[in-house]
Amino acid sequence: MAEPPAPEAPTIIPLVGEARERAVPVIRDGFVGIYRWHAKRTLREVPTVRALEAGGEVVGIALLDRLAPEVGYVYYIAVLSSHRGIGLGARLLDDALRLFREGGVEVVYAAAQTDNRASIRLFEARGFRSVARKETNWKDGGLGAWGLRSRMRLVPGEQLLGLRLRPTQLASQNAAERQA
Repeated sequence: MAEPPAPEAPTIIPLVGEARERAVPVIRDGFVGIYRWHAKRTLREVPTVRALEAGGEVVGIALLDRLAPEVGYVYYIAVLSSHRGIGLGARLLDDALRLFREGGVEVVYAAAQTDNRASIRLFEARGFRSVARKETNWKDGGLGAWGLRSRMRLVPGEQLLGLRLRPTQLASQNAAERQA
């Protein structure tokens, strides 16, 4: 007797226009309260939505934005509870970081509830570090100008994380001067 075919590996696809509605079940499954409301709103507003599709179903999403030409932001990464624990969130985050790098982004931020240890561990595993809210210069790895912070829509109980993808021009100039 022949074995059934192996399940299809999820593929990362963009969700554009009305196709973004396919992400709503992931949001319903992964968020409650104000976070669910905000994730649905963000789904419709952000410029980039990436999804993991398996068997015609969206099983994970990443909602991404550029807060400035050099600054990227991961609003949300979510995976259906039935598909967690197999590295799909990591695939979405790796895809987001690749897109940001290719687009010339220097620094990427993300936020997670302080009690969401799984999300924080995922970001930390990719090199993100906690950013103190008092840090003000995004070029130095800090929070950024007030305009950036307000677009992040941080709420009490969230931890802000940041990752430098490439040195800023100022940091590159300083390094070159030290070597000269």
